[in-house]
Amino acid sequence: MRHRAAATLTAAAALSACAAAPATTAVGAGVPEQASLHASFSPNRLGASTTISFGFHLATAEGLAPPPLTSVVLHMPAGMNYTLTTLGLAICQPAVLQAKGVRGCSPNSRLGSGSALVEVPFGTGSGHEIPEIQALMGPPTRNGDMVVLFYANGQTPVFAQLVFAGEVLPDTGAFGSQLATTVPLIPSVPNGPDVSIVSVDSTIGPSHLTYYKHVHGRLRSFHPLGIGVPEHCPRGGFPFTASFVFQDGSQASASTTVPCPPPVRHRHHR
Repeated sequence: MRHRAAATLTAAAALSACAAAPATTAVGAGVPEQASLHASFSPNRLGASTTISFGFHLATAEGLAPPPLTSVVLHMPAGMNYTLTTLGLAICQPAVLQAKGVRGCSPNSRLGSGSALVEVPFGTGSGHEIPEIQALMGPPTRNGDMVVLFYANGQTPVFAQLVFAGEVLPDTGAFGSQLATTVPLIPSVPNGPDVSIVSVDSTIGPSHLTYYKHVHGRLRSFHPLGIGVPEHCPRGGFPFTASFVFQDGSQASASTTVPCPPPVRHRHHR
C-alpha cells in the first residue's frame, strides 16, 4: 500500500522540471495553445530522499491567456523509490477540506504547496496570483488507486476555495505512473466568465513540511522522508510529460527532463 501511496506523491510532483521544453498540439478550429513544463529534484542525488519542484506555463500562440483549463495528465519517470517515504501518513477527507480548509486536516496529510497565476477576462489583462495551493493525501478510489487532493485558496480579485482531485494510475515505458486530474472551472465573478490558469508552481516533498507523532506520551515534530530519486539515471535524464485540455476542446502538451546528477567523487585515503 505504501508503494501505491508514494506513487501518488510522485504524480502530484511531476507537474515540473529544470529544463523547460515547450510543445503545442492543436485540436479543432481554435488557435493552438502552447505549454511549457519544468521540474527539479532537491537534492538531485541518486537514491536520495528528495523534494520535487514542478510547474507549467500556458498561453495561446499569440502569447495571450489560454481558454480555461479542464484537465491535466502528468506522466512521471519510472524508477522512483516509494518504499521509504513517510509522506502522506494521514488521509484528508475532501468534504472536510472544502468546509474548513487545510486546517481541518492533519498536518501529516500534507504533501506539498505552491501557487498559481490566473487571468480574469476583464480589467488590465495582467495576471493575478492564487497564493495558496496545497497538496494533500486523499482517500483512495474504490479500485484502490491513490488520490492527491489539491486545495486552491483565492481571495482577490478571484474569491474561491476549490478542492479537486488527481488519481494516480500505472504507466508504461519510460514512465512509472501518471496523475490524471480534472480541473474545475473557476468563475471570475458570480455568473461571470471563467478565469484562465496561466501558470502553476509547486513542490511535493519534505521541504517546509513538519509532521507530528506521539513519543512516550509527548507530541514530537519531525520532517518526513520524500520519494527517492531512482538509483540509475536514464540517458538524457529523468523524463516528465504533461498534456492539457481546455474548455473549448483545444489541447497542448509539453515534455521536459530533470538532468542526471553529477557522478559522486569518492575521496581516496592515503
